[in-house]
Amino acid sequence: MSGLQPLSRFAAARCRAPSHYGFAGAMGWMPLNDTEYLLSAHHLPLTVRLLGGEPRLGALMHPDFLAKSAVDEAGRWQAGYMPIALRTFPFLLAKTRGPRPIDDLDVLVASRLLGEAGVAICSDPATGQLGPELSAIRNTLLMMRAGGARLSRALDLLTIAGVLSPLRGTNERDCADLTVDPHRFSTLDDGTIAALAHESFLALDLASAILFSRRHLSIDRLPQPKLEAVARPAASAPAPQADPMDFVLANLETMNFALDGSDLFDHADLQGWTTPDEPLAQDRSAMQVSERAVA
Repeated sequence: MSGLQPLSRFAAARCRAPSHYGFAGAMGWMPLNDTEYLLSAHHLPLTVRLLGGEPRLGALMHPDFLAKSAVDEAGRWQAGYMPIALRTFPFLLAKTRGPRPIDDLDVLVASRLLGEAGVAICSDPATGQLGPELSAIRNTLLMMRAGGARLSRALDLLTIAGVLSPLRGTNERDCADLTVDPHRFSTLDDGTIAALAHESFLALDLASAILFSRRHLSIDRLPQPKLEAVARPAASAPAPQADPMDFVLANLETMNFALDGSDLFDHADLQGWTTPDEPLAQDRSAMQVSERAVA
């Protein structure tokens, strides 16, 4: 789409909703808010693009990259959840804030959705006060700008961790859309995982959602797995196993097996010892003390 212009030029016009979404495939990719990426992952592939030097999370809608088209032949949306950016089409936030609410919005005039039909853009064109529908769209887009900034900070961590890899384009070359490489992510060490989750779990949640959404990609667009040879240590001779008896025999000289006359018993005490014919009588007083202790 082209023809992005300030909405203030059309303050007196009206706007209608799209009658079909056949243009979604041509747009190819739309940014996501931090409130919708988990739900979007169930219906569309999530990818990362570098926009203005910052990573941004979005939903990929180009039919050449999808396992199933997001719209049918009649232009009806069939991908389940519809991203916020598509529901607020054809409006975008202006690059800079203006003194009036209408100055915060730009519009894609090529969409041909402005005219005499639909809802009023302004409730008061003279002051630039937006109508209720456009005011809600403006507030939603401002929310998306803040949410997108939070996602970008988390995506910076995934970029530093080195888990992002490009999808294959239609020309079999790497394209601008990045996904999470499952092998790289699964082999992150504990220290890196802890660093990713230091401030919040958003980076790990994003990685999991992007991995989950890969099922919606055409298999021809997935990155080619790069098999990296794992360095194996050279085979070494097994360490000699010592027999346990070697230790005993080697230390016989340091072991003293002599029996001494200790307090435990003495050989002299055993001379003339015989087994008594009757058991010794028990001390009744000792038995009574034991019974009281138990009681």
